[in-house]
Parts: sequence; C-alpha cells; structure tokens
Amino acid sequence: MIVIKEPRYRDRTVLLARYKLPCGQGVEVMILQGAYKGLYRVSNDDICNSNLETMRTKAGKDIWMRAVPLDKLERIED
Repeated sequence: MIVIKEPRYRDRTVLLARYKLPCGQGVEVMILQGAYKGLYRVSNDDICNSNLETMRTKAGKDIWMRAVPLDKLERIED
C-alpha cells in the first residue's frame, strides 16, 4: 500500500513514486487528507498509461513519478 498525504488538486492527479510501484501489478493507495480521503485501488494498465513527471527532493535529487488521474482510482472504502 502506498500512502499519499493529499492529491494534487489543480489537475486532479495523484503522484506515485516509480520506485514504490510493483512490476506488473495494481496497487492500493491510501489518501490521508482532503476531499478524496480514503483507500483506493489502481490497476496496472492505468499506471502504465499515466504520464511520467520528475519531482525535485529536498536534497536536490530528481525522482520519477507517475501522475495518475483521480478518475482512474477505484474507491475501496472511506
């Protein structure tokens, strides 16, 4: 399970770090705060079809992220 503090509201996406994603499998995502708080499931096809972005860490490194739209998340529980 991947824990997310909040989704990115300006374009309605959730950023998932590529190093946390298992190969060839869907993943469960827990959103802790905000209007979309709860547990969700994302399929492998939706992860593979989402856009790749880079994010700069506090240490100055770049991390590759998958920007999965909130519409692709399937709610499991609140």
